[in-house]
Amino acid sequence: MTRSSAGEKHAEEKDFTEANYGRLLELAASKYRFESYGAAPEAPFVIWRHDVDYSPQRALAFAKIEAGLGLRCIYQVLVSSRSYNILEPDTGGVIRQIAGLGHEIGLHFDMDVGLEAEAVSREKILDRIGLEKRLIEAVAGVPVTTMSFHNYVLHETRLDRADEICGMLNSSTKAYQDGYKYVSDSNGIWRYDRLEDVLSEPPFPRLHVLTHPVWWTPEPMLPVERLRRVVEGR
Repeated sequence: MTRSSAGEKHAEEKDFTEANYGRLLELAASKYRFESYGAAPEAPFVIWRHDVDYSPQRALAFAKIEAGLGLRCIYQVLVSSRSYNILEPDTGGVIRQIAGLGHEIGLHFDMDVGLEAEAVSREKILDRIGLEKRLIEAVAGVPVTTMSFHNYVLHETRLDRADEICGMLNSSTKAYQDGYKYVSDSNGIWRYDRLEDVLSEPPFPRLHVLTHPVWWTPEPMLPVERLRRVVEGR
């Protein structure tokens, strides 16, 4: 690794800290209104979504930072996670705390669980989506009105593109893919663009930010260390 690439790598590790997250939120709030899917205000706005793939506890840390700034974000829960179980009392309590802070709870749906076959019927997929929606609603005690698909790129050709699925707005439609400036921290690195760079530019009419709380920690860490921290904590 060259000296310059090592420096860039270290800088990116420092991006993914709780302190920097709060700073990025403040920067975003100075330029954008925070909205949910389905909103279309005239002013520049951002849809700020979290996919809770690994750690509801990390998600709760995020939720408290956002609530402290008076911001409302979207937390989409993975019912079939290998890392947590929403039916465990402690986990359910964490999800209810996030909802109680004023945030929206949605569904993050995994096509790899029980629906692996390419030829699985749409009816079966919808049955499973409806089941997971009802489970989250029962645990969180709030309506679930938005959803996204887990491992989007792996299943891109199989995903349902309907605007609404089982009473939930679907973030995988063309409108949300093409109509927004998109930033994601998938796999613990910035995908497409660095969030701070995007937020430092003049505001886009529509911004879509996706984060995964597992990648953000109190201190700078390598992505594999962040994941290990969650697994060992579990």
